[in-house]
Amino acid sequence: RPAAAAAVPLQMAPAMLQRRSDVQSKLWGEADAPSMTVLCWNVLYTNFNCCGGNSERRRQLADVIAQADIAGLQECLSEDEMQQALSGRLEKAPSTDKFNCIFYKPGVVGFSGISGRQYLGDDARDNYSERYFSYAKLSFAGRDFWLLSTHWCLDGPCAGSNGGVRHRRSAERMLQKRKELGAEGVPMIITADANSHMDGYDQDDGVQYLLKNGFEIAGKGPMAGGIDYIFVSIGDWKYSRTKVGVTDPSDHPSFSVQLSFNTKVSDVGASPEPPVLPEAPPICAPFEQWPSVDGGVTCGACKALVQSEAYGGRCDTYCESFGHVCLSA
Repeated sequence: RPAAAAAVPLQMAPAMLQRRSDVQSKLWGEADAPSMTVLCWNVLYTNFNCCGGNSERRRQLADVIAQADIAGLQECLSEDEMQQALSGRLEKAPSTDKFNCIFYKPGVVGFSGISGRQYLGDDARDNYSERYFSYAKLSFAGRDFWLLSTHWCLDGPCAGSNGGVRHRRSAERMLQKRKELGAEGVPMIITADANSHMDGYDQDDGVQYLLKNGFEIAGKGPMAGGIDYIFVSIGDWKYSRTKVGVTDPSDHPSFSVQLSFNTKVSDVGASPEPPVLPEAPPICAPFEQWPSVDGGVTCGACKALVQSEAYGGRCDTYCESFGHVCLSA
């Protein structure tokens, strides 16, 4: 009996599907994700002029630091002395010394105009020194992020579980500062000599506070069994395995990770829903080449009224008889 059939050549179908797939993968594949090297290093206070150091020791430090794109340091007693040793290879984030200087590589990382440091409090210090954290707003690959660097207390009033209490206070005050800066929800990195061996390493109360409040460990240095950390805000970053570098002239091994933003195209401007792709118009042989067209009745757009009895009444069988596929019947 007569039936309406819509057909396209069989050999055309794979190409049409491939073209649609190409468009969708370009729109919905992950964006290129440039990465940056983040260094954490306790550079040892005795390398600075205040405490018996000299320019040659700082040059050795600088040659390691300059391999990074950003550096969060501890026991950095003078950002200006360190800046001089770096000779323009990295720039200081102003007012982040002492003790936790922050440096960044111009042309790779930008400075967004906010930096400083904050005292962690008498109830978070030890018998050696006051304890601080530094902060800087930076940018990379067109996006802002924050870097905090800190060095938590050690021994004396910070021994054992008392250390955990003081480390937790330190972590709480750092995240409170994040809130005050309006930086909640903005990607963040924390470089820390956490002295976490005072209270169980990763089980230290300060470390645990960060891990329970939006951060994860992206890297750890080997000092004293693992007390130096790079934390990152959860969901914002992809990171590589930790690379451990030189120790001298410090007493802590340097270490770094590669970080990139955890971003897809849809996060940076594409529609959150898959695009609706226009249907490609069907392409078929001229109607005079179609078999069994009933009374020459055609409907345009590769549709015709056909006698289908000889093909078992099936559109697909009919279309395959002359190298086409059935689209509808």
